[in-house]
Amino acid sequence: MNYTQAIDQVRDVVVKMRYLESIDNIIYCDKWHVCPKDGFSYEADVNAYLAEIRHDQLVNDHVAQLVAYFETVDDSQYQNDIERGMVSYLIAKYKEAVQIPAQLQARLNKACSEGQLEWERCVHANDYESFKPVLKEAFDVQREIAQAIDPTKPVYQVLVNRFDKDFTLEEIDAIFEKLKEAIRDILAKTEESRAKIDTSVLKNDADKQTMMELVREVQDLLGFDWNKGVMYEVHHPVCTCNGPRDSRPSTNYYELFRSLLAAAHETGHGLYNYNGSDEVAAAGLWGGIDGAMHESQSKFYENMVGRTKEFWTAFYPKLQEKIPKYRDVKLDDLLCALNKPIPGTNRLNADELTVDLHIILRYELERDYFEGKISVDTMDQAWNAKYKEYLGVEPKTYSEGVLQDVHWASGYIGYFQGYTLGEIYAAQMRHKMLEDCPDAYEKLAQGDISVINQWLKEHVHQYGQTYSVRQTLIKATGEDVNIQYYIDYLRDKFLR
Repeated sequence: MNYTQAIDQVRDVVVKMRYLESIDNIIYCDKWHVCPKDGFSYEADVNAYLAEIRHDQLVNDHVAQLVAYFETVDDSQYQNDIERGMVSYLIAKYKEAVQIPAQLQARLNKACSEGQLEWERCVHANDYESFKPVLKEAFDVQREIAQAIDPTKPVYQVLVNRFDKDFTLEEIDAIFEKLKEAIRDILAKTEESRAKIDTSVLKNDADKQTMMELVREVQDLLGFDWNKGVMYEVHHPVCTCNGPRDSRPSTNYYELFRSLLAAAHETGHGLYNYNGSDEVAAAGLWGGIDGAMHESQSKFYENMVGRTKEFWTAFYPKLQEKIPKYRDVKLDDLLCALNKPIPGTNRLNADELTVDLHIILRYELERDYFEGKISVDTMDQAWNAKYKEYLGVEPKTYSEGVLQDVHWASGYIGYFQGYTLGEIYAAQMRHKMLEDCPDAYEKLAQGDISVINQWLKEHVHQYGQTYSVRQTLIKATGEDVNIQYYIDYLRDKFLR
């Protein structure tokens, strides 16, 4: 077997792996959009069977030979970065598949499918007691997976690295401590000024149809390509990537401005999902890098576009046309209300300044669980205590507290840090983008987001999963992760 033959075989395996992933994601999207409740258990069985097929596709002599071959290939022998990326992708997936028994992966898939359904029931019923066995199974299966992958490392380190491969827990802890200090300082300094901000302007009686139309207007302004995606409705907004040119963001329609910002967030994921180059798509490296890099794009569009004066200068007339109340509300008054720091109990409704405290405490709870400091029986108490300490508030119900996120029930344990790391990456990218394109936001105010979209596509999106997170960040900004850009961004926004 020579290099050309081997790389062609790698491409074939990777592309077919992504086919199976696409099937899995299509089922996931179906379950939370149109699947009848009585169909859930069957689709869970299908997911479990797909997990077995994916395992068999990776764990066999053919793939083992390819991995062995490329582990001896010198880096200089690769013809291009995409071929190098394909091989790295395959080797990482192969090693994990070898480490995780097929039965354990099937158990995880089943736990996630059943767990999400039970989570939805429990959150509506405010029933944490019934959710405890679900939560315990979710954490138990993740512990077994981590121990199967690398029994020499702390469980939580392994779980975090499944989503954010480039960081140690010590690095994340240090970043989060610095950020917590900065946020608390900003909050203290804005206490008097934010007390004067009237948020009643955000209250409205927009009906669902009006909200749906405005969400569509937001996505149009953000440049979402409707030939490459659809929008759907779920209780907890997500974005599924069903193929290189098939991305499906979602939102809910409970409250207008939260609906609009959630749509912007998920549209950011959507743009990253489908904007890989043709070469990246053909190599099976489409969809973007999971974890913090993906969250950097969603957070960029939610906050560094969707909460800006420039965005609302372009969008506000559309909202005023559909909701007459806002014809009498000044744009600056709306923006002050929309961006007001309000320490609260709900992550999805959190403002841009305090949201990272929500994220950090979840990361710390996960870490404490796997270090044996808390259990499912004390998780709700620990949750409430951290909210009191970090945000000065306490949830009044389980649904307002420990039950509010779908992540743990759906297998995303070790994921939360990615939101805040994503904010940090986004601020770093914004800084570099403004150096390269100082008129980007002036264009946005005129309803033209093409400068922003083109910069992100050129420097981030087009590469898909070709590079690692830190390689992508350095390629886009010229330097490794630097938290100072984010802290400066927050200080400039809230203390100016």
